[in-house]
Amino acid sequence: MPRGMKELPYTQRLRKLGLWSLEARRYRSDLVEVYKMLHGKSAVNFVFFKLDETGRTRGHSFKLKTVKHRFTSTFLF
Repeated sequence: MPRGMKELPYTQRLRKLGLWSLEARRYRSDLVEVYKMLHGKSAVNFVFFKLDETGRTRGHSFKLKTVKHRFTSTFLF
Protein backbone atom coordinates (compact mmCIF):
# COMPACT_ATOMS: atom_id res chain seq x y z
CA MET A 1 0.00 0.00 0.00
CA PRO A 2 1.38 3.47 -0.84
CA ARG A 3 2.74 5.53 2.01
CA GLY A 4 0.12 7.59 3.90
CA MET A 5 -2.87 5.66 2.56
CA LYS A 6 -3.34 3.18 5.38
CA GLU A 7 -5.37 5.52 7.60
CA LEU A 8 -7.65 6.77 4.77
CA PRO A 9 -11.09 5.24 4.22
CA TYR A 10 -11.56 2.93 1.22
CA THR A 11 -13.39 5.48 -0.93
CA GLN A 12 -10.73 8.16 -0.42
CA ARG A 13 -7.93 5.71 -1.24
CA LEU A 14 -9.71 4.76 -4.47
CA ARG A 15 -10.19 8.41 -5.41
CA LYS A 16 -6.54 9.31 -4.74
CA LEU A 17 -5.25 6.34 -6.71
CA GLY A 18 -7.75 6.82 -9.55
CA LEU A 19 -9.22 3.33 -9.18
CA TRP A 20 -12.77 1.95 -9.51
CA SER A 21 -14.50 0.28 -6.58
CA LEU A 22 -14.74 -3.51 -6.47
CA GLU A 23 -18.50 -3.26 -7.03
CA ALA A 24 -18.02 -1.13 -10.17
CA ARG A 25 -15.35 -3.51 -11.54
CA ARG A 26 -17.64 -6.52 -11.02
CA TYR A 27 -20.56 -4.75 -12.69
CA ARG A 28 -18.37 -3.81 -15.67
CA SER A 29 -17.06 -7.36 -16.03
CA ASP A 30 -20.65 -8.68 -16.00
CA LEU A 31 -21.57 -6.29 -18.82
CA VAL A 32 -18.49 -7.32 -20.81
CA GLU A 33 -19.39 -11.01 -20.38
CA VAL A 34 -22.97 -10.44 -21.57
CA TYR A 35 -21.61 -8.59 -24.62
CA LYS A 36 -19.32 -11.52 -25.38
CA MET A 37 -22.23 -13.98 -24.99
CA LEU A 38 -24.40 -11.99 -27.39
CA HIS A 39 -21.67 -11.86 -30.02
CA GLY A 40 -20.57 -15.50 -29.73
CA LYS A 41 -17.17 -14.71 -28.22
CA SER A 42 -17.71 -16.44 -24.87
CA ALA A 43 -17.50 -20.08 -23.86
CA VAL A 44 -20.35 -19.53 -21.38
CA ASN A 45 -23.69 -20.98 -22.42
CA PHE A 46 -26.37 -18.40 -23.25
CA VAL A 47 -29.24 -19.92 -21.20
CA PHE A 48 -30.35 -17.37 -18.63
CA PHE A 49 -31.71 -14.82 -21.09
CA LYS A 50 -32.59 -14.54 -24.75
CA LEU A 51 -32.97 -11.78 -27.30
CA ASP A 52 -36.41 -10.19 -27.45
CA GLU A 53 -37.95 -10.85 -30.84
CA THR A 54 -40.86 -8.40 -30.64
CA GLY A 55 -38.96 -5.69 -32.53
CA ARG A 56 -39.64 -3.08 -29.82
CA THR A 57 -36.05 -2.29 -28.86
CA ARG A 58 -35.74 1.49 -29.34
CA GLY A 59 -32.83 1.71 -31.72
CA HIS A 60 -30.94 -1.57 -31.28
CA SER A 61 -31.64 -5.27 -31.57
CA PHE A 62 -30.16 -6.41 -28.26
CA LYS A 63 -33.06 -6.16 -25.82
CA LEU A 64 -32.81 -9.12 -23.44
CA LYS A 65 -35.53 -11.14 -21.74
CA THR A 66 -34.94 -13.48 -18.84
CA VAL A 67 -35.71 -17.15 -19.29
CA LYS A 68 -37.48 -18.95 -16.47
CA HIS A 69 -35.87 -22.26 -15.54
CA ARG A 70 -37.09 -25.13 -13.48
CA PHE A 71 -34.02 -26.67 -11.95
CA THR A 72 -34.17 -30.27 -10.86
CA SER A 73 -32.02 -32.14 -8.38
CA THR A 74 -30.08 -33.67 -11.30
CA PHE A 75 -28.92 -30.27 -12.54
CA LEU A 76 -25.11 -30.07 -12.42
CA PHE A 77 -23.08 -26.87 -12.44
